[in-house]
Amino acid sequence: MENYIPLLSGFIGALIGAFASIVTIIVQSRAQSRRERIRMAAQIAIEDLKMSIETASKSGKRASIQPPTVYLHYHMKLMELLENNRLDAVTLRLLTEENRAIIDSLESLNREREEQLKGEKAK
Repeated sequence: MENYIPLLSGFIGALIGAFASIVTIIVQSRAQSRRERIRMAAQIAIEDLKMSIETASKSGKRASIQPPTVYLHYHMKLMELLENNRLDAVTLRLLTEENRAIIDSLESLNREREEQLKGEKAK
């Protein structure tokens, strides 16, 4: 029995080492996947922003273009829904409403900032 203790210890050590390697690979793979998803969403958001600017300039009318963060948020969430196979009419509507709430908040913050600047100029 005493002869098996070093063998058993070595075997358990090898199992722990293999398990640690597998966990490390899984964690790195998920991190890489997330980085790739963010990069891809950023590229799509930039192209969407460019198309919005181009459409607005061609229309000849005054148009409001949202900040790039709004586009990025939308495309990140959209990719997440696609990746999890949860994209349908309901989730798309919820995403659009969430994005609209972000846009409304940004507009509210801009109005507050403008009022604050007007107050500072009046002093």
